[in-house]
Amino acid sequence: MSLKSSSKKASFRQSIKDSLITPHKIDNTHTISTTIVLVLYHLLVLGYIITLEGCKCNCIHDWRHDFIKYYSTSMILYGLLILLLTGTSYRNSLLVMVLQNGLLVLSFVNIWCLYTYIGDLDLTYCKCAIEKQKTVHYFLYIWRYILVTAVIISLLMIIIGAFVSK
Repeated sequence: MSLKSSSKKASFRQSIKDSLITPHKIDNTHTISTTIVLVLYHLLVLGYIITLEGCKCNCIHDWRHDFIKYYSTSMILYGLLILLLTGTSYRNSLLVMVLQNGLLVLSFVNIWCLYTYIGDLDLTYCKCAIEKQKTVHYFLYIWRYILVTAVIISLLMIIIGAFVSK
């Protein structure tokens, strides 16, 4: 191995290390309000899901229930982290961007889980969901259609954009 090759590897390693730790300056003025809405939404979902765990509640409790609960918890923690980092240069580091991309992938799984789980609670007439938390259940029942519609429209826009750019 030549000295030049060794130097390039060391330089590459240092640039990766710097991009993971060293912040990138980007101003996001809407970050705080968006993150607060994100945290509030996931607090609502988490409260709804935890209420379904009561001993008097015989609702469906499968992996989707657990996934939604843990995903909402992680999104609340992520939102609080972003709120703490807002205004600092670490908010836009590569490490935070990698975390965002990982959560983006998980968000598609969460949308599917939410869509099917809320529908199944409605079909099985889960009293804890439908009667005790009527407003939240109705909101999530409608919200699931909005989420799926937004995903479909986004995918269609990506496909159309790919064809138009060719």
